[in-house]
Amino acid sequence: MHEMSLVRSLLAQVRELAKAHGGAVVQRIRVQVGPLSGVEPLLLASAWEQLRGEAAMPQATLELEEVPLEARCRACDGVFQPVRFRFRCPLCGSSETDVVRGDGVVLHSIELDDAQEGAALCVE
Repeated sequence: MHEMSLVRSLLAQVRELAKAHGGAVVQRIRVQVGPLSGVEPLLLASAWEQLRGEAAMPQATLELEEVPLEARCRACDGVFQPVRFRFRCPLCGSSETDVVRGDGVVLHSIELDDAQEGAALCVE
């Protein structure tokens, strides 16, 4: 299950961000997952539950946002959502397209609680 290694990588990124902000306590992590990412959101959430304690973040919650697949046409620069993974521009009919969203897993933001300051901070 590659979701475990993905969560380990996310946790390492989050630890570094928290460290860069004075060791603040991580409260929430927001991750975007697209349909072409090859990641099953339920398995990602399960891996998170298993690994967050090992990473000394037992209080941190994971918020998953499933983002739609979007493509941009190279011919007319139109942005569209492919239907049934058909990458033909509905505006001009060109098949010369690039995926612009929905093909990855993105650490969108983390919410930190600065115990020293008594304030919350959102890093995007």
